[in-house]
Amino acid sequence: MATVVSFINFKGGVGKTTLCVEIAASLAQKFNEKVLIVDLDPQTNATLSLMTEKDWEDHAAQNGTLRDFFEACYEGKELGLDSIIVKNPVKYHGALTNLDLVPSHIELFGMDLRLATKLGHENLKAKLFLKKALEPLQDKYTYIFVDCPPNLYLTTQNGLFASDHYLIVALAEYLSTLGIAHIQKSVGNIFADANKLLSDIGSGTNGLKQPAIAGIIFNRLRTIYSGTYSQEDIIRRVTADYPGMVFDARVPHSDKIAVRAEQKVPIAVSGYAADRAYEERITQAAHEFYDRLTRPTAGRS
Repeated sequence: MATVVSFINFKGGVGKTTLCVEIAASLAQKFNEKVLIVDLDPQTNATLSLMTEKDWEDHAAQNGTLRDFFEACYEGKELGLDSIIVKNPVKYHGALTNLDLVPSHIELFGMDLRLATKLGHENLKAKLFLKKALEPLQDKYTYIFVDCPPNLYLTTQNGLFASDHYLIVALAEYLSTLGIAHIQKSVGNIFADANKLLSDIGSGTNGLKQPAIAGIIFNRLRTIYSGTYSQEDIIRRVTADYPGMVFDARVPHSDKIAVRAEQKVPIAVSGYAADRAYEERITQAAHEFYDRLTRPTAGRS
């Protein structure tokens, strides 16, 4: 059974998509794990960092994207995700055969409002579309990573309701870390509301299980081995406030991220000597991620 993990932060610009893609690629290549990335973000950054725009356009026309999946849901039809998966999108230096992608589409913008408006009192049903669609894929992957938009709208809630865990990506900056408590509270609230609704209508189910927090990982530090003094001070404070949640692995800023995205290859698997230091940090993060999720008591709500 796959472990489903949402990468989230309600603040944009923290490098959430970058870490989702890089950790996925590291697990696929170095751990030989089968990983699927579900790009829920209409900005399509995860999608277009793994495949060319031409390949994406061809795939969208022939096989569809998440836009088509949610359109089918909107129309009351069923469309399995298997038909829209891009198999082995990374072709640089040979295919990365353990990494697949469910591509996004810019026209996902506004889909939340359309679904919520049409379904109305069936709003909970609209939050479970992705969860239901991922069920047939559970035995095909070890990990399913969901790259969520930086908000808590319907598509992000689809990711959370489908997930076993969620990982908070943050910058070591005051404003970035302010939202950590809000994220935890918001996740708790949407599950409490959903389970209250199920109880009120007498669904007969045991309720929906809230995903556990897999951790908080600091990204884009300004030096390769640690942060600046102010960054380290923030990390210490967050570590004290959230015991056991902060990753020991820290990921630095890298100018190569944009370059490798244009080449459609994650730094973690590029093989370039110039990428080695960043690759090592991603490998450490992937190791810690793996260890955290394989511990018997991994995560907390």
